[in-house]
Amino acid sequence: MSGRPSTTRRRLLTGTGAVTAAGLTAAVAAPAAEASAHAGAGGPAGVWAVQVSIDQRPGEIERAHFSFGSDGQLVVQTINASHTGLGLWRRAGGNRFVFALRHLWTDGQGAFQYEVRIRHEGKLTSPTTFVSEGTGTAVDADGKVLLTVQAKVSGTRFGIDD
Repeated sequence: MSGRPSTTRRRLLTGTGAVTAAGLTAAVAAPAAEASAHAGAGGPAGVWAVQVSIDQRPGEIERAHFSFGSDGQLVVQTINASHTGLGLWRRAGGNRFVFALRHLWTDGQGAFQYEVRIRHEGKLTSPTTFVSEGTGTAVDADGKVLLTVQAKVSGTRFGIDD
């Protein structure tokens, strides 16, 4: 026995799904003028309310907030995982962009379980909405892949007065 806590497939799916990326748009929207001011010529810079759907968990929707910084930084906070994910994004031409992030998953006592690595390709569908698709991979401390899931994200930009 390695002394590591066991990780069930269900726990992995729950943790990985928490920030992996969503099917439907969130209910919050920003005025177009405010969104345009932060979009940086069509980029995702700004804050977003998102919904995440995981192919391996049909019918379950995860809510999260994404903050795309104008400097390429990305910060993500989710409900189910209650973890903060950190990452980067870059433009991929036109209204498209790519983002990658990671977050740590712990057990109830705070001991490391695995790292979730997420990579998505997204596109702005309007100044206030985006969609993306990609993968989330759970990796243990030794670098062993425990699980990979496919996910979709749908986001709506929000502002100060929303």
